[in-house]
Amino acid sequence: MNLTDILKAANPFKQKAAPKVTFNNPFADFGGLIGGRTLYPELDQQKFVLDYKNNSEVYAIIKRISKTISTVPFYVYQVKNKKELNRYKAMLNNATTTADIAKAELVRVKAVAEIADSELNALLEKPNEYQSFSEFIESAIGYKLITGNTYIWANRLESGKVAELVTLPSQYVAITSDGTINGVEGYSFTLVGWDQLDAKDVIHLKYFNPYFDTNGNQLYGLSPLQAAYRTIQRSNDAKDTSVAMLQNQGPKGILSADESNDFGPEAAGKLKEDFYNQYGTKTQAGILKNAGKILIAGAKLNWINMGLSPVDLQLLESEKITLRELCNVYGVNSALFNDPDNKSYNNMKEAKKEMLTQVVLPELVALRDAFNRFFAREIGQGYYIDFDLTVFPELQEDMKELSAILSQSWWITPNEKRAAMRYDTVQDTVMDEIFIPAGYLPIDELTMLQDPRNAQQQGDYNLPPVK
Repeated sequence: MNLTDILKAANPFKQKAAPKVTFNNPFADFGGLIGGRTLYPELDQQKFVLDYKNNSEVYAIIKRISKTISTVPFYVYQVKNKKELNRYKAMLNNATTTADIAKAELVRVKAVAEIADSELNALLEKPNEYQSFSEFIESAIGYKLITGNTYIWANRLESGKVAELVTLPSQYVAITSDGTINGVEGYSFTLVGWDQLDAKDVIHLKYFNPYFDTNGNQLYGLSPLQAAYRTIQRSNDAKDTSVAMLQNQGPKGILSADESNDFGPEAAGKLKEDFYNQYGTKTQAGILKNAGKILIAGAKLNWINMGLSPVDLQLLESEKITLRELCNVYGVNSALFNDPDNKSYNNMKEAKKEMLTQVVLPELVALRDAFNRFFAREIGQGYYIDFDLTVFPELQEDMKELSAILSQSWWITPNEKRAAMRYDTVQDTVMDEIFIPAGYLPIDELTMLQDPRNAQQQGDYNLPPVK
């Protein structure tokens, strides 16, 4: 056996492709990747939670994204055309404008048909006893935006049927290796002990993580807050400085007498006392009495400034830069978060549409695909879980355009048009037929028309058109 054959045999990716019963991992005791061993990420997940809790910009951005996504309903469909379904998914994945999303609806109606009542629909409407579906989605997306990971546990009955879906706090979940580089045997919930959860009972959503090592860090998603580590640190420092300036205002400066004056400690103390008595901050009926008064001294005095204002420290400018950098990390426009230099009606309108296509849609696609992979074992082939983006007002203009397109699309049945506009179909066989507009003629029949110059045939032209 040559060296090339040895290296091929030691390839963990090639080994993983083999059936697990015959798998012989050459790295079973290499670098900590041991089957059944719990792996902990080097990143501090709890810190990301504290950043969300203690930083107003981080909180505002994550809350807006997760809250927006939580309003989107999910439904169960039956697949009618697999080819059209793949086309619909491709169109939605590549959508860059809200108009692209509206056009994808035309393909969706050819691909799937909604199932009105099913056990899975009931589970999606009420995933568990203490949360609505929107609250469940908000927490699932929120954890992913904060820590880079979301763990959804499927609590099963003794029969194996999924009874409820529970979002686990991702900062307290650790991955158990199966002994391979990318394999997962299960998950450990460390908040209340060391509860072991089987991998088949957990939906793990995560962001791409290039931090690949033999300790399994690649199995965890990379938090956006890790990429914004220095930005958040600068923001926290700026806020701490502002608070300290308000709470512990040191001396603004030093008032000193000129060397030519005989101005000893007693005279200085007397001047200080007179100054605060006459010019200190005093109010009467809520009005500052001493505001704007001038100081009168009996000696030539010098002033040395010691304090810097927030403007001098450029704290306000730093806050704007921080907001924009955090918005860049999460892919949203700072106009949505009261950026004073980027706030207008048109900017807000376009920023909302951009957030739908660049942020909300990708997160929904990832969640939808995870649901379909997981529940394929539960409901079998031929069914599809999808979301409805048409609930957003920002899509209504494009839906009007879609309505105009549908009105000219005679090759689409009325029920398919209703489904494309997210209306219920009508249980009538006529609504499933294709209606061809009247008045169309084959081109070869045009030669059969009479010559209008013939006065005897002129009356024939008053006949209705041939259908």
